[in-house]
Amino acid sequence: MQIIFYIIFYVWTILFFLSFFYIRFCSLRFASKVSRFWTKITMILIRKLLGITCKIHGKKNLITQPVIVVSNHQSAWETFFLFFLFNNPIYVLKKELKKIPIMNKFFQKLGFIYVDREMGSNSARNIILKIKKKEISSNRTIIIFPEGTRVDKGKTSSISSGFYLFYKYLKIPILPIIHNSGKHWHNRKFKKTSGEIQLHIFPCIKPGKDKKQVLKKINMIFKKTKKVE
Repeated sequence: MQIIFYIIFYVWTILFFLSFFYIRFCSLRFASKVSRFWTKITMILIRKLLGITCKIHGKKNLITQPVIVVSNHQSAWETFFLFFLFNNPIYVLKKELKKIPIMNKFFQKLGFIYVDREMGSNSARNIILKIKKKEISSNRTIIIFPEGTRVDKGKTSSISSGFYLFYKYLKIPILPIIHNSGKHWHNRKFKKTSGEIQLHIFPCIKPGKDKKQVLKKINMIFKKTKKVE
């Protein structure tokens, strides 16, 4: 079934991005709806053909207003799932993804944000400038993986504090999320393991907290990824 999944997934994905020639002339709202449809079909394929499902803990912590989702990053699975879980979100991506043909333009159409961790303060200044120029607004949920790269299940990585800039200047809540997707969607491996991914949604961190408080809270939550089974 896994081979069938990959065949259908890649054909479906290629057809989707080929359609971008037309989608790029459409509204952001339409492009977002089309992307959500692609994601919905992908999640159905993952569930039906790979046998990978998800149990959400802490649904009561989801709120209707835009938030800054701060999530750990173990595999490609969460990039699909979180886009479907939240309405029309913006991803903060590493600059290397700019090099991918077609996808780069599609991400740009959806308003995704690229950051360069190596630029440090310069990258931070660019983010602040975009916020002040209203290029990044508080009207949409922002999804950030502060570890910067995929981290194997049971391990943790240093957390970049870049997400605090969005929190400070947009004045919207942070919604922390942790999961164990790497237990079933193995990073950089063809074979996947069927089973139930555990995803935990924590209470929002309300606007107005100082940087030290926020980072302490996020680090405490991320340390719990080792215990997620």
